[in-house]
Amino acid sequence: MRILTYLILLISFSIINKFLLKKDQNLNFELEIIITNIENPGNIFIAVYNNALDFNSDSSVRITYPIKESVIKDSFTKKITLKQGTYAFKVYVDKNYNNKFDFNFFGLPKEQYGFSNDVMGLFGPPNFQEASFKLNSNRTIKTKMK
Repeated sequence: MRILTYLILLISFSIINKFLLKKDQNLNFELEIIITNIENPGNIFIAVYNNALDFNSDSSVRITYPIKESVIKDSFTKKITLKQGTYAFKVYVDKNYNNKFDFNFFGLPKEQYGFSNDVMGLFGPPNFQEASFKLNSNRTIKTKMK
């Protein structure tokens, strides 16, 4: 009888714990992205990623949260709601409105760009680990355009 009671208590606690953990995993938080040092008006593109595979790829096909808005002043602020997790973002200002990130003859960017955590790669964009941040509460991330 005592073993049965302990078994019922153990199962009850396991079930309650499972629901509590699942509830915590579905929490949403507000991320405020502040972009500064914008030199030219244009369309601002922000791509938010939640994994290294997509962030580090050359194509931006699977973006967790894409943002495209017009910007005419030297700073831009956007608030978005995301689930708890690890994220990183890329941003650029399309000053000629052609909906792509332009490079010059030598492969250097012709338009302003930036990454979360203001990180820079040595010979190209940074990787996800360098640019990533944990979102487990409401948070503000500032990025200065290069």
